[in-house]
Amino acid sequence: MRRPLPCVLCALVVAAVLSDLVSAQQNTPAYELLPANTQAAVWIRSGDELLERWDRTQLSQLLADDAVAPFFNEQRQEIEKRFMDAGWRLNVKPEDIGEYSVGQIAFGWMTKEGTPLKPYAMALIADVENDALINERMMKEIEEQLDPKKTKKSTLSHGGVTITKYSLPPRTGELINQDSYFAIVDGLLLSSDDEQMIKQLIDRQQEKSSGPALAQDETFIQGRKLAEISGNGQLEYFVRPLGFARVIRSIAGKRSRSNADMLAVLENQGFSAIQCVCGELILGQEALDIQHRGYVVAKRPLEKSAGVLDFLNDVSRDIPNFVNENVSSFLAVNWNVREAFWKTEGLVDELAGTEGVFDEVIEGIKKDPNGPLIDIRADVLPLLTNEIFSISDNKEGEADVDSRRNLIALKVKDSAAMTKVLNKAMKGEPDAELVKFRGVDIWQVVHREDENIIPEGLDDFGDFGGPAPAPANQPQPWLSNWAITVHGEYLMFASHVEMIQDAISQAMASNKSPLLESDDYARVSAAIAEFYPGQDASAWQILRTNKAYRVQYELFRRGELRRSQSMLASILDRLLQKDGDTISKDQKIKGEGLPDFDKIAKYLQPSGMTVRSTPQGWEFGSLMLSEKFGGPTTVQSAAQIGTARISTETAEANR
Repeated sequence: MRRPLPCVLCALVVAAVLSDLVSAQQNTPAYELLPANTQAAVWIRSGDELLERWDRTQLSQLLADDAVAPFFNEQRQEIEKRFMDAGWRLNVKPEDIGEYSVGQIAFGWMTKEGTPLKPYAMALIADVENDALINERMMKEIEEQLDPKKTKKSTLSHGGVTITKYSLPPRTGELINQDSYFAIVDGLLLSSDDEQMIKQLIDRQQEKSSGPALAQDETFIQGRKLAEISGNGQLEYFVRPLGFARVIRSIAGKRSRSNADMLAVLENQGFSAIQCVCGELILGQEALDIQHRGYVVAKRPLEKSAGVLDFLNDVSRDIPNFVNENVSSFLAVNWNVREAFWKTEGLVDELAGTEGVFDEVIEGIKKDPNGPLIDIRADVLPLLTNEIFSISDNKEGEADVDSRRNLIALKVKDSAAMTKVLNKAMKGEPDAELVKFRGVDIWQVVHREDENIIPEGLDDFGDFGGPAPAPANQPQPWLSNWAITVHGEYLMFASHVEMIQDAISQAMASNKSPLLESDDYARVSAAIAEFYPGQDASAWQILRTNKAYRVQYELFRRGELRRSQSMLASILDRLLQKDGDTISKDQKIKGEGLPDFDKIAKYLQPSGMTVRSTPQGWEFGSLMLSEKFGGPTTVQSAAQIGTARISTETAEANR
């Protein structure tokens, strides 16, 4: 019996979207069929296992809750359509074959050379029954999902296999038809939007020569080896970041509105050294709802501006005393800031379109009589350590577009010297005003004119509340409201002056952060220590999910998410925007049918992450707790949070 397709607007959306599948057999592995130029692939070995494991999770219970289910049932088709349109053009959804899949299912995104109108191809591979009548019914149902008035159906043959082609008129703003090709070969459903690709898939399935497969690609092999893919996960993925970004950009038919091609700039500045990201997800364990292990493979040392990604395995295990109990997230990072800062030169120059801009800015800050007269190299960087902390919280009271608050704290070597540098810099800032709080000087900056206009070039990232573009001969501020101070051992930068004030009050009240006594911290730190044991790491994070998503959820319910000054708002709107839509403040999917956040918060267990730098890149692990994971018998310290490498005992237990 077919079940409703769950959609989860979070990191598990792929797993949720695919959870309609059922399994019984396995055919040729998709990695052996997808070509070596695959830029991204998602693979599920057993849909039946995925579905069963998904049903064990709190997120599954959330979507089945009587207060939530009606919303998803009502909006499900629209949500699915928009997510599929964002990066999928085969005119077939996982749900269309959910009843018929009997094993693996895989999706692939590939690049194509010499085809400027459509420089990409996509593929779907799924095990189905080797039964002509059943498969005929499946294809009939897929065909019924297409508009019969606009769809042209035809057939062709390759290698003795019949290929069915469906052709639809071009989408708005596109020049070529939407073609979808389907073939069934020995119990394997193959689909692509490209004729040559469907023929290559058929050839590989029939063990005919058709060029190297993804399974033989050196980067693919290396990534899986470094990530130590256990084969026990319900979902695996492989992504070449810049290549996949090009594919998605081509599918969306969009280009940057700024003069610089961001993807070309990143490639020129050495970021193509990041060869792949791969990993696996394990769902529904006794202690964890979700366990995610992965690896970012990179050729090191990173050259040019890519060298800014210089994270050292000496992250602080302490939670500073300014962190209060109400934070929704806490992140600790060790970044080689004094050296990495200078690696941004090439990136800044190329984005500006003029060589030497970075040096001019640095020299201007140092020598311009109308500027702060600060030597970044001599006066600022030597005062910084590598310890960086980031926290987020939400203002108390009803959620609004300004509720989410963020603070970044950089530990400094000499607070008095840093205070002098800061005061000297801020006195020249025309929109800065000095706020006195409990004996501490806080500089607050409010750009009051035309706050809602975004500078040219930043508009691709959505509405972050940026100010109007400054004249061409003046720098353009990126934020409309912010605050900065030095307190204790830290240089603090925050989105709201009140957040700095709260941090100061907390630090003055106690030498110990109350977060250390929270149940969420105890449970997550214990889980990370158990599932990712070790001592050396470059970053770790604790996310209190039931606090972190309250504001976005409530704004979504009221149709105001697009108006929020958050990256999530921008990404969701871009992702859910239809072709031809103009960017507006209107939320595309209505959320008024959802219950109050307090009704669903019980399903949102805390989560955590740890990252470790290696000579080959970065290994990482993240997890979301099960409600059954009660935490340690005694509170474990953050010092036990280690690498993303899963222990032998844990791997064995997952089998």
